[in-house]
Amino acid sequence: MPDFDVIVQKVDPRWIRELRVFALQYEEERHQVRSSWIPASVDDETWFELYLTATSVEQDIALI
Repeated sequence: MPDFDVIVQKVDPRWIRELRVFALQYEEERHQVRSSWIPASVDDETWFELYLTATSVEQDIALI
């Protein structure tokens, strides 16, 4: 059995659920922050383009 399978079998499922909830909450917060940068007056297509730009900029900053 590969090492990964052994580790997965030994991990507490509660811990996995807690990490999943944390990740979902974190992503929701990031979404709210990205959305807050975009003016409400723009149309849907522009909003989406700005959102993708905000995501890209956030990732670039994280890499630095």
